[in-house]
Amino acid sequence: MNKIGVFLDRDGTLNLEKEYLSDPAGLELYPGAAKAVKELNKLKLPVILVTNQSGIGRKMFTEKTLLKIHQKLAKMLDIEAGARLDAFYFCPHSPEEKCRCRKPKLGMVEKAASEMDINPKVSYFVGDKIADIKLGKNAGGKTILVQTGYGKEEENKMKEKPDHIAKNLLAAVKWIKKDVAAG
Repeated sequence: MNKIGVFLDRDGTLNLEKEYLSDPAGLELYPGAAKAVKELNKLKLPVILVTNQSGIGRKMFTEKTLLKIHQKLAKMLDIEAGARLDAFYFCPHSPEEKCRCRKPKLGMVEKAASEMDINPKVSYFVGDKIADIKLGKNAGGKTILVQTGYGKEEENKMKEKPDHIAKNLLAAVKWIKKDVAAG
């Protein structure tokens, strides 16, 4: 496993944060998010969505609805910039279930690493919450906090700082490109 991957959070990172997004009609990309994903595609880095979706475990929406949201997300990325996500992983459990897949635990990352031949220790983890940064730290990769979504307020609560703080996903990808080029 030598391949570098980019693990992206969904809500607050790629799309506007809407608590328990449960309807595809409410999905809105951040400006520049599709372009950011396209830049990663150009680098030939696998782009993996990893998202906690406890609304499923809380019976607020179903996995079928989540699939529709992810289909719309994929279509929006393609239409806006010809961008694509290489894989979608989600945790459907509520925090009370104490599963292995809920961020910041490594279940989704381990599955993606195994299925896609990715080395998490040389990968990037981008998100707007402490759990996203802890996920990356737990995996041994490089972490980037975006200041969209909950990012600005979460930044002040962090005990362990990310490797980089970016205004948004596009700025995070610019940093990743420089870091990859630096080797």
